[in-house]
Amino acid sequence: MEQEPRRARVDGGASSDLRNSILAQGLQAVSPAKKALTSRSFYMANFSRRVVLDLGAGEVRIGEVTSDKKGFPVLSLLRSMELGVDPGKPAEFFPAVMQAVATLAKETRIKPGLATLCLGGPAVFTRVIKLPLTDPAQVGQMVGFEAQQAVPAIEEACWDFQVFPPGQAGAAELEALIVAMKRETVNETMAAASAVGLKTDMVDLAPTALINAFRYNYPEVETCTLILEIGARATNILLIEGKKIFCRVVPLGGASVTQAIATDLQESFAGAEVIKRAKGFVHPGGSYEEPADEPSARISKLARGVMTRLHTEVERSITFYRSQQAGGRPTRVLLAGGGAVLGLTDLFFREKLKIPVEYFQPFRRIGVGPEVNQGEIGKNFPAWASLVGAALRALPESPCKINILGSDQKAAAGRMKDRPAMIAAGIGVGFLLLIPGVHGFWQSARLQSVLSPQTAQVEEAESALNQVTAEQKKVTEVMNLASQAISLEEERMRWPLLLDQIRAKSLPGLWVTSLKLSEAPSSGGEQAQPVKIPGGKPAIPVLEIGGFFETQSEAADAKVVEDFRMALEKGGLLQNVTTTQRDNPERVEGKTEQVALKFALRAEWPEGGVVPTEAAKKPVKP
Repeated sequence: MEQEPRRARVDGGASSDLRNSILAQGLQAVSPAKKALTSRSFYMANFSRRVVLDLGAGEVRIGEVTSDKKGFPVLSLLRSMELGVDPGKPAEFFPAVMQAVATLAKETRIKPGLATLCLGGPAVFTRVIKLPLTDPAQVGQMVGFEAQQAVPAIEEACWDFQVFPPGQAGAAELEALIVAMKRETVNETMAAASAVGLKTDMVDLAPTALINAFRYNYPEVETCTLILEIGARATNILLIEGKKIFCRVVPLGGASVTQAIATDLQESFAGAEVIKRAKGFVHPGGSYEEPADEPSARISKLARGVMTRLHTEVERSITFYRSQQAGGRPTRVLLAGGGAVLGLTDLFFREKLKIPVEYFQPFRRIGVGPEVNQGEIGKNFPAWASLVGAALRALPESPCKINILGSDQKAAAGRMKDRPAMIAAGIGVGFLLLIPGVHGFWQSARLQSVLSPQTAQVEEAESALNQVTAEQKKVTEVMNLASQAISLEEERMRWPLLLDQIRAKSLPGLWVTSLKLSEAPSSGGEQAQPVKIPGGKPAIPVLEIGGFFETQSEAADAKVVEDFRMALEKGGLLQNVTTTQRDNPERVEGKTEQVALKFALRAEWPEGGVVPTEAAKKPVKP
């Protein structure tokens, strides 16, 4: 009799075990004890401090890169913040980015300075083209012509290119990578950085940042390597083989899994994201036993469906790379991005592609400062690959020097960078002119002719700065209007929440008959104004609650009012609740003819008070 094949069991615990494994790898990856900074010597160069902002579709990351005494890059600051924006509501994305950047800048106390932006997502356009070996001066014109044909609406886009040397000796062609993004998106993200005092002079894109991160951290790898950076809304597929590069952006990511869960379970996007993180993993398929938890089984199959679609795109990219660029099949996979930490993702691609799968180690050869919270970074270290690559872009000899800022924006950034030097030069010249008898009037006129072009450049830079200031003012006005709308909405819900809580806290045999806000005293015929405390802020409103309670016994009469008072105080909406009246009936031999007695309470009702959890969840009709 044949035995039934044994089925391996997988459950929700596999996801947590994998995350623990990733955490262990991440802590090792960011350990400052790793002094193997012996990568290629062209990376050794002193450079000034720089701030890096990685603006993803689901998370914003900020970092600060400096150089150590030997000239190697060191990340002295790393911090991240989730956006929590539903991809189906694009209008909420930019305000969320503005808020996240402002919050991170405040928490980290980042100093103003030069900044590099790293942008990603499905809006990134990439195209690899082939060029004949020709005069380097003509390469730019040839790429420009190809870009006109390849990039949609190029007049509304910011774009750049990188030429790679021939992959083989004696090759007759060059390869160039063209990357682009909508100018409107670039300007919006630059405005978010400018609002916190950062001057953007470089805008990198996630695919090219990954190339720099890979070249720096894996200098010994020459065989074909597949890099999958699974972000929130897109996945960057890169094939790197020696000097050959292939890049493609696929609009599938972690948010696709979340959306599938939300649709299947009839949950909101935020609720589905919480469920995915708690129970989500990729079902391994084949002869694996179903998880005991039914929701985990459903979620794992939904995740596998999305990953299967992604695998199809990966195979299509590999086929295209091998046929069009004469490349080889990848020998291993490096997983990066926040979506790659979904449980058993590495197992899925290992079984599908039949090659080793590892997690990208962005901190493998780069120093990390002691102020960085290594435990927090290690939990999701593959997601930092793009930021690390963008930080390495500041190195003079970075292999991929993409900067999609337009020529006018680059010129303005250069003038802003040189402005302190020009001002210092002007001051020095002014002092020289004050020294009697130095060079005379002829030399003075000559110096004036030298300074005139510089003055025009300073005025042009100031004009650009005024335009940025005006845009910042518009953004501030919009944020103020939003704040006012939120305040009005909170005020509209105050009374319904109060009535709902009083109804919930009322006890049997007790009736509330009156609610009244205390008014400030007025003099003459003028309208009463809110009482103000010495600091100039309005006093906390006081609420008076009146009603009756059914008399039973002397002890019970005292207890029912006191229980009601304590219940209101614990509710969170009212504070400092005190009893101002509780009638005591005349009793003869412990009995009284009165049926109901009056009571009165007095409480502070602060605006924006703590809303109880049960009241916040229950729908209230205004």
